[in-house]
Amino acid sequence: MLLENINLSELPSVYLLDKDKLPNCAAIYFVSDSQGQIIYIGRTINLAARWREHHRFKQLKRFNRKERINISWVNCSNQINALPTIENELINLYKPPLNWSKVVAPIRKITPAETALQQSLQQLANCNTMIFGFDPIADKEPPTIYLVYPVYDRRGVSGTIRSALKNINKKASTLKWKEYHTDPKRLGKFGYWETEYNGIRIDVAPFQGLVHFMDNSTRRAIAGVEFMAFSNEQLEILLENTPEFKEEASGLEALEDDPIPIELVDKKYQSNSNRQDVIEVEPWEGLELMAEGEARVMTRQFIYVDDVEIEICTSENVKHFVRHNVYWWLIYGNKNPDQGRNNIIENLKNAVEILPTIRWCGYRFRVETIVFSEDEMEVESILLPLTMFEDLIRNVKSSIAGKVLEEIKSGEYKSKPDAKAYIKLCVWLQSNSLSSLLLANKS
Repeated sequence: MLLENINLSELPSVYLLDKDKLPNCAAIYFVSDSQGQIIYIGRTINLAARWREHHRFKQLKRFNRKERINISWVNCSNQINALPTIENELINLYKPPLNWSKVVAPIRKITPAETALQQSLQQLANCNTMIFGFDPIADKEPPTIYLVYPVYDRRGVSGTIRSALKNINKKASTLKWKEYHTDPKRLGKFGYWETEYNGIRIDVAPFQGLVHFMDNSTRRAIAGVEFMAFSNEQLEILLENTPEFKEEASGLEALEDDPIPIELVDKKYQSNSNRQDVIEVEPWEGLELMAEGEARVMTRQFIYVDDVEIEICTSENVKHFVRHNVYWWLIYGNKNPDQGRNNIIENLKNAVEILPTIRWCGYRFRVETIVFSEDEMEVESILLPLTMFEDLIRNVKSSIAGKVLEEIKSGEYKSKPDAKAYIKLCVWLQSNSLSSLLLANKS
């Protein structure tokens, strides 16, 4: 079988909902969308029987509401023993996005590889990642772009990067990031990541003291996304001062031209300066009042900042919120406060009242029923707009005193494993935004 010469339009096929018409034969089958993109590849010794109870049928049926899904196949009755080999070769050749996605995950959109690449690069740029260099002729690897992110002793943005890249990997896309190495916990658990796009490898690694190179850095682009980058002079000096590294990176050079010249898909998230840009979120995110007895349908996701878990709830009109129990757990250590006994609404009103802003003046805190669409879990809660939640946590700094406050103000605070969760998050929010982490989840 000439794998490269398979033409879907020339293969027998049926519409997804007509799967009962599939023949009884051994086959390699291809699931494709209305544009002819192969989104899944499988093998079977009996095509009709396989699709009577296919483990992805419900997932594909939901996606079929927006995209007409077809099943095409190649009869392999004379090559049954070779089916696993042929399937693996075809998956490696076509990289169908669903072959790397979880079966339970609902498919709302197939994300093109270039979109997933740019979204992940934008997240890395927002974390002050820099372009270290480019090795166009690597011995054992394909041409490689080396990116480095800042580390401060045993602290850094590794957790933020890990969350962002894992969220990218949840997308139905052919682009996937692999964490190929993780430092031991005693060294900070810093992650080393890699991906490949159109024959070019991108490597992401931690870099101690990177902050000292930022002021004199230049600006370069990868796949249309702008980064701070090591200049020729900076790279030469660094290599000269580290002979052992110079020998290992003999082909490394400062990046000049964009090695992946594709147009930026979403320009509004592009960074224009050395600071960390964040996604703009409307400050007023009030929700319409639900009728009595009705529940508000929302989705939720979990993001992590310095090992602090934050649940983000998203309404049907794509507004982001945090439930009051998350705030209560961070501040008071109680994950399930009693709304009456703990005077939740009154305490929230008082907390907003002392914020150094009036934009939340008059916000109506309401107890309402929420249903999460992923698992139909039902809860009663009070929703805090994401930006309000950020304001409340940032303002915690006003209640911190002593040496810790001095270190936070000077930027010298070093996170400790036993530090209070609200302090960890408060410090991170002084120069970051939770909303910036949500870009990786936008479809």
